[in-house]
Order: sequence, then C-alpha cells, then structure tokens
Amino acid sequence: MIFSIELLQARQGDCLLIHFGTIDDPQIIIVDGGPGKHFNTFKESLKPRLKEIKNTLSPNDALPISMTLISHMDDDHAAGILRLLEDIEADFDDNSEPLVDISNIWFNAFDDIVGNDQIPQISTLEPGASLADISSSIPALSNADEHATALIASTKQGRNIRNLAKKLSISVNNPFDAISPDKLPIIRADLGSSLIDWDANLNIHVLHPNQNRLEKMQAKWDKDLKKYEASGDPNVIFASIASRDYSPFNLASIVCLLETEGKQILLTGDARDDDILNGLEEADLLDANGEITVDVLKVPHHGSDRNVSRNFFEKVKAKHYVISADGSHHNPDKSMLVMISMATRNRNDFTIHMTNRKGKYDLEHMLQDFIYDERRRGRTYGFEFRAENAISKTINLLDDINY
Repeated sequence: MIFSIELLQARQGDCLLIHFGTIDDPQIIIVDGGPGKHFNTFKESLKPRLKEIKNTLSPNDALPISMTLISHMDDDHAAGILRLLEDIEADFDDNSEPLVDISNIWFNAFDDIVGNDQIPQISTLEPGASLADISSSIPALSNADEHATALIASTKQGRNIRNLAKKLSISVNNPFDAISPDKLPIIRADLGSSLIDWDANLNIHVLHPNQNRLEKMQAKWDKDLKKYEASGDPNVIFASIASRDYSPFNLASIVCLLETEGKQILLTGDARDDDILNGLEEADLLDANGEITVDVLKVPHHGSDRNVSRNFFEKVKAKHYVISADGSHHNPDKSMLVMISMATRNRNDFTIHMTNRKGKYDLEHMLQDFIYDERRRGRTYGFEFRAENAISKTINLLDDINY
C-alpha cells in the first residue's frame, strides 16, 4: 500500500500531491495548484511533475486523477488548477490527448457560498488583484486583512474554474449537495457524520467549513443583501465580509483528514486553528484529553502565526509538520516555529519539512538562527527541505512511491 504526500515547489503558495492505493494501482489527488502571479506553479512544477508521472503510469493515455481539491479560492492555491483546466481545454479543442483526466473537483467559491454574484464591485475584480486595486474599487475594504482581500480577488477565478469544470464534464463537489434550494453544492462538515469512503480504501473526514455556521452566514448574508438592494449602500455587504465568524471568506477553507491503513494526513488550507479544532471535536476525532496525533499536519496558511497558537500545536500533534512557503509575507513566522517548539518540548520524534530553505525577508538566515538555537537547547527533532533543484519533496507513510 502507498500513502504519500508530495510537496511541490509553489513559492508562497500550496501545491501538493496525495498518492494512495497500491503500487500496482496508484491513485492521485491534487491539492491546490499554487500561484500564477510572480511564479507560474503550473508551468514550473505541477505540469512537469504530472508529465513525469504520466510517462511511468499512463504513457499511452491521459493520467487519471481521482480528485483535484482547491482548499480555498485564493490565487496562491487556485491559479495552478485554473491553468491545468485551461491546458486540458486547449488539448480537447485541438483534438489532442490531454495530460490528465480529472474525475472530480472539490472547491468552495464565493458565489457558491453566498449563492449569487450580485455585488458588481466584487464580480468585476481580476484574479490576484492587489489591495490597492481592491481599495480603489471598494474603499470600504481598504482596511481588510490580507487573507480576505486575496479571496475577494479570486471571485472571478472561482467562476472560471466552475465553468471550465462543467465544459470538461468534471464532477464538482460530489457527493455533497446544496445547503439550501437554488444554491450550488458546497463541501462542508455536515451536522453529524462527514466521513466519506472515497476510493481505494481512502477515507476523508471533512472537518470545515461547518454546516451550521454556513447556514447562519447564509441567513445573515441574505438579510444584508436585502438591505443593500433597498438602500443601494454596498457597505452593508462589505461589513458582512469583514465579520470574523460569518464572513464567506473565513468560512471558505476546506479542512479534511485523509486516512488509510491507520495513517492520517490533516490538510488545513488557510483555516484558523479554532475552526480546525472545532471540526476535529465535532467529528469525534479527539481523545479524552482533547488531543489528536496525526502522521502529517499541513501547517495552516504557510506558517503564519495569525492562524495558529501554541494550544493548537499542543492539541494537534504530528510526526511530520509540512510548511509550504518562501518567506513572502514573512511566512513562515519565526513565532510560529517557536509555538511548535514550545508545544513539543517533551518530545523530539518529529520532523519539520519545508518547501524552501531560501526566500524573501532573509528566510535562510532566520531559519539558520532558529535551528541553531534549537540545537543549542538540546532539541534533536528533524528539519528537512526540498532539494534546491528538485521539483518536489515526498514524505512516504507506507511503501515508497516508485514513479
């Protein structure tokens, strides 16, 4: 059996491959596609790696992809998937064999969550728009945080992905349905069980977003939308966007626990630690002490200290911590690494894996200092990096993948 997570170079974004099944019949899930702005993840990492795999596993046909999962609609996660779909579309238009054959795609777009695209200021924004661009179009959001503005700027991107998936006959958000009539299916943790028997003995626990919070958000959004339509004042809607608990952007990240043969990978997107812990608790995955130990934890939001806490790392223990970042926006934050260190002070049986040793804001020097200080304190846990000239870094939890 195989169960591996492969970390592709995505600079400031995320791009992962999950390998599962058997050596003779391996299955693949693509998790996020990395950015398209400043670094073309699809061209530089994802497409070359998929070509390598295809040449070994499926030289005469399109490479089967069990699922493509976009953790949330942000250019750093979604751009590479959009370019992959555009690449498939171009091959179909040319009557050529596409690189891959995607069976399913999971993602929650802004329009799907709120059920409309009736806010013209948002609908017309270009993917990857800067805060300055957004502020000029929507002055009320000039003080919005970086996370919200990135997601706002990806609204059109989400619509394009959905349209392409429909054109290419790719199943979207199967087996989920809508949370209310006339809405599109949304990936979420239903009240009760959200365990999906996916394929080849892979179980997927969907932990976030939470259906109850989505329903409350939808009710609030619909109420505010009526106020907006009556008054013509879009600030009513923008106040909803800025709400911590019910913003469609804060509820966007898909969090799920993948499990096979007793091994577990926790995928967190850019979710907040409280949402992740609540999802684990509601799925009855925490022990009597409110804790869980997983094999792999994909650290949320590229290692930003705004999404995690020491308490989170004390409750969610891992054998492998995965951080996809290149120093952009100061991610990973040194304070986040300190949180891991303090939360694991009684053990050294784990490894921190990073996609980049070098990067912006003198990432290399920060990491060197941190590791030196840890070794000086007697800490012996592992610290590993993607090889500088390699497309990716792989963590094998069962048998090694051979492609």
